[in-house]
Amino acid sequence: MKINKSYLYTLITVFIYAIILLFCYNQTQKSVVTYAQYKAEEFLRHMEATSKVINQNNKFSQNAFVCVYSYQQINNYYNELRKKDNLLPIKVSFSSHNPKNIINKVSKEDSTLLDKFKENKLSTYKKIIDTKEGKYLYYAKPVERLKESCLECHGHPKDAPLSVIRKYGTTQGFYGNNDEIPAFVKILIPLKKPLSDVEKIFFIFLSITFIALVFSLKKIFSSKNKSKSNHYKASINIFDEIILIKSNKKTHAVNNAFLKFFNVKDLNEFSKKYDCISKTFIKDDTSIDIDLNSNLENLTRNLDSMDKLQRVVQIQNQKGNIHTLSIKIDKLQKNSDLYIIILSDITKLQNKVAKFEKKANIDSLTQVYTRQKFDTIYQSEFLRSIRYFNPLTLLIIDIDNFKKVNDTYGHDVGDAVLKEFAKIIFSNVREFDVFARWGGEEFILLLPQTNINSGYKLAEKLRNIIMTSHFDTIDTLTCSIGISTLLKGDKSEYVIKRADNALYKAKNTSRNRTIIEI
Repeated sequence: MKINKSYLYTLITVFIYAIILLFCYNQTQKSVVTYAQYKAEEFLRHMEATSKVINQNNKFSQNAFVCVYSYQQINNYYNELRKKDNLLPIKVSFSSHNPKNIINKVSKEDSTLLDKFKENKLSTYKKIIDTKEGKYLYYAKPVERLKESCLECHGHPKDAPLSVIRKYGTTQGFYGNNDEIPAFVKILIPLKKPLSDVEKIFFIFLSITFIALVFSLKKIFSSKNKSKSNHYKASINIFDEIILIKSNKKTHAVNNAFLKFFNVKDLNEFSKKYDCISKTFIKDDTSIDIDLNSNLENLTRNLDSMDKLQRVVQIQNQKGNIHTLSIKIDKLQKNSDLYIIILSDITKLQNKVAKFEKKANIDSLTQVYTRQKFDTIYQSEFLRSIRYFNPLTLLIIDIDNFKKVNDTYGHDVGDAVLKEFAKIIFSNVREFDVFARWGGEEFILLLPQTNINSGYKLAEKLRNIIMTSHFDTIDTLTCSIGISTLLKGDKSEYVIKRADNALYKAKNTSRNRTIIEI
């Protein structure tokens, strides 16, 4: 059987790119871990040197000569400097069967590791672990063996300095033996930033692979002979993206990823159900309205003129799950009427983006809008109200004596009060009203298309609802409200300033009242 040279070229090209991509990704990750290990070793050397200087010169407290103590103090000071530079902390801790400080007691997981260090089966140990803050390199090595000088603090209690006995007692951390490995030190080096850089490199190579894919397919489908759909299918089956080979009038080939997504055996079965893939697209504000049965040349130009983030469609698969896919259309060859349509599933990425947006827009405690989100909506509503001469009223609501709640019952109760307060207000306003946490115990409520009289009635209604509501632990609560409305010639900040002034008057008179400032 004669092998198509273009087909072979495609396979070799993609194979080489895949190998390069995988090799570079793995090597870069290894480099990150190696560098983190070097950094951990260097960090420990610096800490050891600094600790010795501190102990020898005795410049710090009487506890400074305790090795573990000085290590931890140095680590704390070091992380304060890292925090100023917005860097994640480097975590240093010790694990021992018989520590002076109980917090250094070896865990069940680390006990086996400590035994291996004591038996000289390991000189160092490393692994990558996942934490809430991201991935860390866990690096461990045994501390120096006990020497005669060490036994002053780690030998018999009667030989120990009085300051050590006072701090740690006589039951823990003693009776060590000369030349014994008493513990190991472990250090956690954050990998979030370097691994993020690795992922950027990975996506650069991924883009190169994608370009190679399109280029290779253009070479393959240079012929106008449509009977070669089997060759097309064989070529595009090596990719995980949903791929179609199409002309203006017909879909000539699809890959296995396409068939699997729609749960069909072949293109004929799909055509009987849907006629065209465009029929499966969900039309909403988050995706483009596109008809793949229209002129593909014009469609390609339109897509290329769009921002990449807008080139998105949504499809519901046979299991009922809605997937978000980016769409790319390219001509296979300059004089060909065949186009390659590539749909890449970005659902997980979109979900991550949605989570980040929610985190940025929704206050984590009260689950209402943040001040930043409110500012964005407010500017838009302010301009709309001016343009169409619509009334606009604004309320700033403050919980009375909230500091007393925190001081009397604690911040946990205070947080519960804030959540319940926000829930009550939110459930008693209209769907298109904009409610947000303004700061601390202050909230802000924007009432579009609402005049000052209606705004005052709502404010009084809300104030009375709060006053008669029951709050766990503290029982009752009141609030003060300042109101303003949009006036001719106003700037956006003027409306907020007047509402804030009104609130100040309410707080400094008798509280639990509503005041208007115009």
